[in-house]
Amino acid sequence: MPLNWNITVGSPILTQGMSFFVRYRKKTEQTWTNFLPNPATNTFTIPNLSDKDDYEVEISTVCKSGDISLPVYYSSALIDPTVVIRWMDNQGSEERTCTQNVCNFIIEIVKTDQDNVITETKVLKSSDNGQTWSTFIANQLGNSLSDSVSSIGTSKYKVVVSDSFGNTYESNILSYKRADVVEVEAAPNVYITIYKPDSGSHYVGQLKFDGLIAVANGSNIVKVELYVRFRSIGAGIWFERTETHTVTNPQPSISLNRQFVYGFKEPSKYIGTRDWNGADSVNVQLKIYTSSGEVKIVSPNSVAFPWYGNYNQAIT
Repeated sequence: MPLNWNITVGSPILTQGMSFFVRYRKKTEQTWTNFLPNPATNTFTIPNLSDKDDYEVEISTVCKSGDISLPVYYSSALIDPTVVIRWMDNQGSEERTCTQNVCNFIIEIVKTDQDNVITETKVLKSSDNGQTWSTFIANQLGNSLSDSVSSIGTSKYKVVVSDSFGNTYESNILSYKRADVVEVEAAPNVYITIYKPDSGSHYVGQLKFDGLIAVANGSNIVKVELYVRFRSIGAGIWFERTETHTVTNPQPSISLNRQFVYGFKEPSKYIGTRDWNGADSVNVQLKIYTSSGEVKIVSPNSVAFPWYGNYNQAIT
């Protein structure tokens, strides 16, 4: 079956008045056949070749002045280039997981190009698990590249090489996952307690949470913050406060209940002479901090506004 050999010459780019002098032959023969007319574009096709033979072609550049360059040889039996990427530190290709705040790494690029036809090496990166790819390095010159991940999610990398015939070859894919350092096994219940002031001049409310269970992978939990903001319906006054629980001996896991006794510092603004009428525009949030710099934001399992007749009932 006859074959057509499509050839693209990467360099030089022909300009007006230039052309290529082309001749070809079977590798088993000594006689060359001139390909005419001389191609005046960088891409041309030699038609009707035998699919049972290997060919080689000799291409020289004919300048506008008539000078002819030394020939460049192409073969129809080229060995395709290959490209493989791997981690520089262990030459592996395993999927990696990072549990630090920022993870740095180096990727090594290993290419084979026996016929010296690679013209471009491009590095692509995906941040949506390989659904879409964007150019990370348009023209990679060295045999390694570095990057870092600091956002939760997976970064994927691959390399694409192009040859002088217009063909492309893709590498394998490397994945680096930035894992969530803190895993919340149980979100807490938050209580914003309200009670009347008593003769001991106790404040009229406090913040509590219970049932928080969290584990930090590769790090230690150092503190937990509870943020509360709401508006009193009865008086139209905003209350906003952040309470902090410091983990005295930082550790990778916590099971925590905590009561912050002095929550409401100005009782007259929140209850005054009236009973509690409730709250609106409630915003409650916990933050878990790790020794590696991670900040995990946790939404509570529930938020309640219990009413108590006095201070002693409220603190139990």
